[in-house]
Formats: sequence, structure tokens, C-alpha cells
Amino acid sequence: MQPFWSQRVVPVALMIASLSVSLPVSANPPTKERLPLMLSGSGCNSKEAEMNNVLQAIPGVTGVYFNRVPDHVLVDIVTGTVKPADVVNRVNAAATSWQCKVELMQSCITADMPSTSAAPHHSE
Repeated sequence: MQPFWSQRVVPVALMIASLSVSLPVSANPPTKERLPLMLSGSGCNSKEAEMNNVLQAIPGVTGVYFNRVPDHVLVDIVTGTVKPADVVNRVNAAATSWQCKVELMQSCITADMPSTSAAPHHSE
């Protein structure tokens, strides 16, 4: 009876050991970021397909969404693969002939602080 049991245990132990070696310990999904790009200029509306092609060709861009916010395109990127400024620069390089300008939309949280010469607003 002992030989039959040992014949089963050895292959099972080897299979478990091989699976534990070949599987990754823990795979962290890549961190993504959504860039709100503001479009300005008369040529932006008619160049959606061309702009989409430029954006999709950038390594690290995982999604491009037009018409969710007027005069904007939302671009999903993998953080660390591409920088937001690089995305803006690549699109603007292509858009110069389209009479279109692309800027990273600044919110009240991400915008630069005003200079010290700006007078504060007082409420009475």
C-alpha cells in the first residue's frame, strides 16, 4: 500500500512546485491617468479622425474619447509610459496645419498659483 501512495505524492508535489515557480508573485495593474485636453481653433472640429490617429500612435495611450465634453478630448494614458506634456506636444506638432491648438486643461487644483502681485479679493 505504501508504494502506491508514494507514486501519487511525488508527481503531485512536482506539479505544485512547478506551478508556484511559473506564476508571478503578484501582478500590479498599470496606473492610468485621464488627461483632459482642451481644443481651441477653427480647425479642431473637422480633424477628429486625424487627431485620433496621432493620439493612438503614442505609446502609453490607452483610450481617446471625443464629444464627451464640448471642445475637449479625453485621453487615457499609462502613467510612467508617457508624460502628459509629451502627448500635448505630439498633437500640437500635428495640429499646426489644422489651425487647432491643444492644451492640458488646468483645474483649480492643478493650476499654478497666482503671483504675489495679484491683489486678493475681499468680500464685505
